[in-house]
Amino acid sequence: MLQAATFVQTLEERQGLMLACVEEIAYRMGYIDADAVRRIAQTMRSNSYGEYLLHLLDHEAFHGSA
Repeated sequence: MLQAATFVQTLEERQGLMLACVEEIAYRMGYIDADAVRRIAQTMRSNSYGEYLLHLLDHEAFHGSA
């Protein structure tokens, strides 16, 4: 279990992505829009998950839509 956790942590840190981020998946598949992601992220903006979602939106706005 520790090896799996370490692997996931390493992968996320190196790639700058989160594994199994359901909001990101739903957004990229068109199930929710950027406003919904932003509302969700705002409730978690004080932790790394919320920060990740906000960064995702900022990155998409700068580089084009999902």
